Amino acid sequence: MGRLEMDNNKWRIFSITVVIAALIFFIGGFFAAKNIKENKADIEPSFITAKIIKEMHYKNLVPVSPNQVSKHYSIQNGIIDNCSIYTSKSSDNASELACFLLSDKAKFEELKPIITAHINKKALGFKSLNPAQYKLLQSAEIVQKGRYVLVSVGSNAATDTKLFTEILK
Repeated sequence: MGRLEMDNNKWRIFSITVVIAALIFFIGGFFAAKNIKENKADIEPSFITAKIIKEMHYKNLVPVSPNQVSKHYSIQNGIIDNCSIYTSKSSDNASELACFLLSDKAKFEELKPIITAHINKKALGFKSLNPAQYKLLQSAEIVQKGRYVLVSVGSNAATDTKLFTEILK
């Protein structure tokens, strides 16, 4: 094998190595950027719920004070960083709008069963007393977008979730 052939083989191996390294760098950068975007949290949950309430002209919802959240949802420390919860003024109405800011988007797997348990508990109270409200609870919307989770119970739940995703675009 001549010196020129050896130099060409070394160059070919070097070129392939550079291309592979560049691909690995690009793919890694893509996934890092995607993770940063999905974990960003530059909007307060209270802004999201207030905007939905305003857009939908809801008049029957009242905010749950932060020290009363645990009476509605049994959320352990470390799952969420913030939340905004509104419930119906009337005890005979199941309407609810809640937005949670997860500490990490992966925490959704821990929060979802907590939300489901809350909705199921609430539904038990309406099952025999108010079938229409029970049905609304059965069709509650739970939607995650990045670190944000929206819970909507009511006749306009699908529209609430559409607004939620538009706000977070």
